[in-house]
This record gives sequence, C-alpha cells and structure tokens, in this order.
Amino acid sequence: MPLFVGLLAMLGGAAPGFYALERQSTLRAEMGGLREQIETKVQQLDAGIRFDSRRQRLLLGIRDEILAANARLGPTVAYEYATHLVTACEKYPAVDPLLLLAIGTAESRFEASATSHAKARGLYQILPSTGRMLAGMLGWQFGEELLHDPAKNTALAALYLHILFTAYNDESLVLAEYNGGPLNAGYMRAGGGKASAETRNYVARVLDLRKRLEKKFEQGPASEPEPKEASGRALRLGERPGPVAAAAAR
Repeated sequence: MPLFVGLLAMLGGAAPGFYALERQSTLRAEMGGLREQIETKVQQLDAGIRFDSRRQRLLLGIRDEILAANARLGPTVAYEYATHLVTACEKYPAVDPLLLLAIGTAESRFEASATSHAKARGLYQILPSTGRMLAGMLGWQFGEELLHDPAKNTALAALYLHILFTAYNDESLVLAEYNGGPLNAGYMRAGGGKASAETRNYVARVLDLRKRLEKKFEQGPASEPEPKEASGRALRLGERPGPVAAAAAR
C-alpha cells in the first residue's frame, strides 16, 4: 500500500511538469505563427509604402510637366490634371502615363477649353462623334460640354487609347489613328507614304516628346520645390480657363 501511494504521488507530481512542457511547446508554435503573420504584414505595408511613394513621385513629375506646358494653370490645377491622368492609366494599364502626358501636351497644352479647327475638344482633343461612342461604352450621358471636363476627357482618352492598343499593339499606328483616323493608320501600316503630313508629323512629335519625358523621369525626381504661383493669376481648383484655340496640330 505505501508503495502504491508513493507511485501515485510520483505520477501526480510529474503531470504538471508534463503539461507545462506541452503548453510551452504550443506557445512557441503560436508565437512562431504570429511572428510570420507580423513579418508578412510588415512586408505588405512596406510594399504599399513603396508603391505610394513611386505613385506620388510620378504625380509630382507629371504635374511639373503640365505646368511647363501651361504655366497659368497653377500647381493645384496641374496636380488635379496629373491625378486624372495617373488614375486613368491605372484603370487602363495598356496606356503608358508618359505617352498620355505627351499626347495631352501635343494636343492642347492642357487647356481644357481648347477646340481645334476639326471641332476636337478638351485636354486630349476628342471629336464629339468619338466622345459619344466612348461615353456610351462607359454608360455616360453625352453632351459636348462633357469633353471640356478634364476628368471625363482624360478617362475617354485613356479608354480610346486602350481600345486602339488592342487593335494595333503598335504605338505609331495607335497615334496615327488617334490623330488621323483608321485610314491614316492603314497608310502608316503600309509604310507611311500616303499618310497625311499632319499625321506623320504628329506621330513623330508625340513619340519624340515621350522619349524625352522617359529620359527625364529615369533621372529620378529632383527635390520638390515649394509651390509657387505661375506667371499671371493661377487658376483655383475646379476653375476652367477661358476659350482658347487648340495648340495641337489638328
């Protein structure tokens, strides 16, 4: 009997130690899993911060280029236009932001009220017939005033370029149709000899401008200067410039 009691006492004393070791092992496993989750979250956060930082640098660089093209807009409106541009290219990733920036510079120098002799309108000089088609694809009610809305005009231009890239997958042909329609794009595909001089010059101009923008952006952003008012009165956010003629070769 004393021996049996002694064995029970030994077993009873060993049980807490066994469970303590088991719990310690479980805690180590739980801590290891928690550490992995934390490391994953930190990596995701770091990636998000890097993406936001790159996006912000791109926005500021595009803002500065828009200001260089049209200083009277002022930094606030130029940043608004840059935001429309980058957001549209994120929605339609086939469209390079620097290509769209080059097109806006060539087409209107970022004058939202610009109208060409061919009646193309807005920042990216969209014809009413083309705008009506694109607006219908987006489920928008169309009116010609819509083409002078910077956000809407930018979205329509990016959608149009996206459609053209699915048709051609060639920047020269995309730009030829954007400027001169499918007939000029066909001539460009055949060698360009019969394409209109306007379209040939437009394609060369936009591609050259985009190439210069790429070199500038590859050099990395300069330290951001303190925003200053452009020469003349800077426009307030949402204010539209007065009527001007388009700067584009249309």
